[in-house]
Amino acid sequence: MKTKRHQLMFLLAFLLLINLACRVSLNDSQQSEEDIKTELTLQALQKTQTAAAAPPPEDNEAPPDEDSPDDPDAEDADAIDDDEDTCNQSKFVSETIPDGSIYQSGDTFTKTWVIRNNGTCDWTTDYRFVFEEGDQMNGPSSMKLDHVVEPGDTYSFEIDLTAPASNDDYTGVWRIKSDDGDNLGKYWVKITVGPAGPPPAAFAVTSVTFYMPHLSIDMGCPGDVVISSEITTSATGVVTMKWEDSNACPLPTKSINFASAESKIIQHTMNITATGDYWAKVYIDSPNHQYFGPINFHANCTP
Repeated sequence: MKTKRHQLMFLLAFLLLINLACRVSLNDSQQSEEDIKTELTLQALQKTQTAAAAPPPEDNEAPPDEDSPDDPDAEDADAIDDDEDTCNQSKFVSETIPDGSIYQSGDTFTKTWVIRNNGTCDWTTDYRFVFEEGDQMNGPSSMKLDHVVEPGDTYSFEIDLTAPASNDDYTGVWRIKSDDGDNLGKYWVKITVGPAGPPPAAFAVTSVTFYMPHLSIDMGCPGDVVISSEITTSATGVVTMKWEDSNACPLPTKSINFASAESKIIQHTMNITATGDYWAKVYIDSPNHQYFGPINFHANCTP
């Protein structure tokens, strides 16, 4: 681009010199209209050369920002806001009492939120957990932190609540506030107060069923016979039981965990040494204090 400009200026200068040479013999007083045009052209050329000689602007030099604020403190104010946002930040980690949990009127419960200090400032003991809106449910209006929480650490906010008297849905909102009044995150509890449901089923063994492939067995003696029993419960709990059999040997007590109203199969092995009639039964010590059985079978020892 610069080369083409220089070539154009050189050509104009050359043409002007030729024109002047052709008119050198003329008297100054007889300057024609063409002379005036020539002089004007020379003046224009001089201005073009002056502009070309000026250094170009730097590539990274930005033009002035016409929209920049006149207030010299505007930039500092933005920086302060950024610092505050970075300083006081919180992040939810976990909670107890899921939203929609059902309670009966007057039930008491404790809601816990585990919150991380996700900012750059310590949470001092002047930071507070403040009720903001909704249903307070006898919760605190404000509570202070009981220790300093450094950036990256977590804090468990616990509040004791009471389910309201009327059946309905309830929501209470609490918020963390800094020592100078900055608002951090909102955290809430949502419950439903409803009619009482059916009472939980009492835990008990409702049946014990015995099983053997055959009740008359031909076998080599001595030998083992396996007896199975299926124990069924009405609810969640632990069953304590033991086997008793016709061999009259002392047998250990066992504990079996039931996660719900369900059935589980257990087995017992008897050692048979002679032909004869045998039996086995189950004693449920807890929760029933009750015998189930016996199952009777005949063993025929073969040579």
